[in-house]
Amino acid sequence: MKKSILLILFLTTLLHLTKAQTWRSELYPANWQEPTKANFYSDKLIQDFSYAGYHRGEQEIPVKTQNLVDVTKAPYNADNTGKIDVTNILQKALDDIGAKPGGGIVYLPKGTYQVSPQGQNNYCLLIRHSNVVLRGFGSGHTFIYNASTAMRGKAIIKIDNGNSWATDGTNKQAITSNLMSPTRIIPVQNTAGFKVGDLVIIRNYINNDWVAEHNMLEYWQDKGNNLTGQLYCREIMAINPKTKEITVDIPIRYALKTAHGAAVYKAPAMLTEVGIEDVALGNRQNFTVGDWSEESYNKPANGSYQSHDSWAIAMAQVYNGWIQRVASYTPPGNTSGAHLLSNGIKVWQTKNVSILNCHYKNPQFGGGGGNGYMYRVMGNETLLQDCIAENNRHGFVMSHMTASGNVFYRCLDKNTGRQTGLTGQEKTSGSGSDHHMHFSHSNLFDQCHVENSFFAAGWRKWGGATIHGLTAAHSLYWNLTSIGSQAQAVQTQQGRYGYVIGTSGNKPEVSTAVWQPGTEKVTDPVDHVEGLGNGSSLMPQSLYQDQKSKRLAKVKNSNQQK
Repeated sequence: MKKSILLILFLTTLLHLTKAQTWRSELYPANWQEPTKANFYSDKLIQDFSYAGYHRGEQEIPVKTQNLVDVTKAPYNADNTGKIDVTNILQKALDDIGAKPGGGIVYLPKGTYQVSPQGQNNYCLLIRHSNVVLRGFGSGHTFIYNASTAMRGKAIIKIDNGNSWATDGTNKQAITSNLMSPTRIIPVQNTAGFKVGDLVIIRNYINNDWVAEHNMLEYWQDKGNNLTGQLYCREIMAINPKTKEITVDIPIRYALKTAHGAAVYKAPAMLTEVGIEDVALGNRQNFTVGDWSEESYNKPANGSYQSHDSWAIAMAQVYNGWIQRVASYTPPGNTSGAHLLSNGIKVWQTKNVSILNCHYKNPQFGGGGGNGYMYRVMGNETLLQDCIAENNRHGFVMSHMTASGNVFYRCLDKNTGRQTGLTGQEKTSGSGSDHHMHFSHSNLFDQCHVENSFFAAGWRKWGGATIHGLTAAHSLYWNLTSIGSQAQAVQTQQGRYGYVIGTSGNKPEVSTAVWQPGTEKVTDPVDHVEGLGNGSSLMPQSLYQDQKSKRLAKVKNSNQQK
């Protein structure tokens, strides 16, 4: 009996010690609720980031099997040795499947499939229909090889229908009161013409009043057209004609004011249920001898000129889509080890896209003007999970006011500030993973890792006529691990508040100092930082997973009560 009592006392003491060693953020207590009353302009707040990804995380990505066509069989008979260009054959298969009711799968068995841009196309392959999946046998077995080096402004695979959120759509209605909190209830002039299930764009327009409120008149005066505005694509879940309110599926991510023309209109036609999975993509190396330095892409004689602004995958105007288990690779003959001419994945004006288990590395060119980025996110509520960026200029990048609500979960950024050039290892002027330009906001990095790199959300002086300036607001770095030779894990100088909560590794430090002297007046107050070096004992370890499990439990209970 005495031994049992002693054992119980020991276990109780151990439990208390374990609890004492864990901690919670002061902004995320155990009884945390969505901050529906908090003010974006003045308050610290942790938003609900659990809506990111395919169908808001409420459905798994489907494993489709119907209408599967094997491109190596009749009527396509595509060569899979990599010796013959099969662009037109693969494009026909994609278009044929897209024309079928319910779409289907274009399947590329083991092998190498050579492609190149045809005529004036800015892509090799285009997915332009909903419900189309391009599937390989695995990224170690199915290779799409782009044999062209004339790729300036082009993509190996493009998913797009040519529309734009920024073009005012039908049934435009003014928002009738200022929305200063993360709300799903939108008051409008008139609810007529909207119905449940509609996709809408909720937005503002950047005028000098907005610029002045953000202390940027010195830099962004009369630049509103270049900044476009906050753009949120949302689904209508309920309509109340009496109160003239619509309820949408996901909260807005920053303040919308009547003085800035806040409005709602129907979204343009978009693609849905499209995916790319289980393939590897590679570019033929450009062997042009010459200048591969920072600004070399402006001179046509340089190989970097044709590499500039090229992409492995460029996705736009998609909701509920995915890219999973897709990697880059070194095509045979690439003596520098280059996988890509410049960039990896770009998503732009997208809603609820999942990018899962992808790995991109080794751009040949990582110079100025937007090159050497492995993942560039300019959409709403994207989930990047278990993705790797390696040996590049910038690993994970967010740009523009369309970038909001995105979650980077368990991602790794390794060895930034690099390009292969012609020699295999060359330095680039830029490095790190960052909020890059023009007020991307309310994004989450959760349990991510950097090795010989860093995260940044700082005020930036670089750019053209409209400098990058304020790059972020209300974005959160949660439980980050940082190792290597860099000075710190995070540099954060966000507009309004930004947040770093929990760091670990041999470089856990966080800098809230300015990069550009004098910009303190633009970004004050100083960002919220807590738990430096104590990320391993932060509770919960993953904010995204904790919020997701709580919200989905509520969704399940609500559905059961109906």
